[in-house]
Amino acid sequence: MSNGGLVAGTKIPCRVSRTLDVGDFSILHQLTWFNMAVHSNSEYAKGTWFKERSLAAPVIFVVADGLVHNADTIAELLENNGYEIYAYVGIDNVKITTPVLFGDTLRADAEVVDFRPTKNPEMNLFVYKNKTYNQRNEQVIEYTSTMLVKKKG
Repeated sequence: MSNGGLVAGTKIPCRVSRTLDVGDFSILHQLTWFNMAVHSNSEYAKGTWFKERSLAAPVIFVVADGLVHNADTIAELLENNGYEIYAYVGIDNVKITTPVLFGDTLRADAEVVDFRPTKNPEMNLFVYKNKTYNQRNEQVIEYTSTMLVKKKG
């Protein structure tokens, strides 16, 4: 097996999009403890520039990264090249560029940034960039993730 599919610029096929409704907002904020008034109090939020509750920035990341990993997309890409996920190492350069509001439909556009060996000959660093957009094609988040992956077998 080669790692030809893991070179910089390789598109990562993100096969789903997700419309976020009031229920999604409520459960995501409860699970993550991001319950500030702008996210949990509709009367308060009416007085903000959003005019309604918005999704908390760290929660936007969780949804965006879920879109990239949905249906094991990244795991499949790695497996097809002879690797498997070992650990999620880090997230860098997170930029929230547009608020996410009720009813927004998000889709991810991801690609490989880097794939390089570590000191351990069985391990490699796999780096990808995700740019996630709403239904108006406005970018809502951009970030780079690094994962430790190991050779299969």
